[in-house]
Amino acid sequence: MNTEQFTQVLSDFSNEDYNAILEGAALIIDQDKALTLGKSQQAYVIFELGDESFDSVEALKASLIERSADLIEEYYQHNPISKMHFNTQLFNLIKEHGATAFVTMPGQQAKVKLFTHDGEVLVETEESPRFKYGFCLVLNDKVLPQAIENKIKNWVSSGSAYDDYISVNVCRFSSTDLDDVETSDYV
Repeated sequence: MNTEQFTQVLSDFSNEDYNAILEGAALIIDQDKALTLGKSQQAYVIFELGDESFDSVEALKASLIERSADLIEEYYQHNPISKMHFNTQLFNLIKEHGATAFVTMPGQQAKVKLFTHDGEVLVETEESPRFKYGFCLVLNDKVLPQAIENKIKNWVSSGSAYDDYISVNVCRFSSTDLDDVETSDYV
């Protein structure tokens, strides 16, 4: 879910749901495409009332919409993109750039590497300073071009691409104090 989508969902959220937040419910991101209500102890909480107070549903709604970019940025600093959302975005990028662009093997470097930012899976080219922090499918043996497509499909479908994403971001998701770290340096 990006800032624009989040803002739209907040705009469409019912007054009853906002009232539930005022009464202590937490706002939860569901599979990176919807908002639900839950308890603050649940995973994927993007907002809970805490010490804040609002005198009306309208004031809460206006505050969340105004802060939507900051809320999304903070959320994705500490929470991974859902596997389903990650795979959907990655398959779209593979269609756009071709499977071979995402593979490094003997004699061939990947043309693009994967990087995530604010809930979006992005590709970075060698010209980008983030390229070296990105990840791709690394094959130890040279593979024929016609087999690369199958290798990429298996990499994504098996969950290995998502596991690679999680492994390069494990420090980011488990960190509670990133004030001294520039998070845009992470994949």
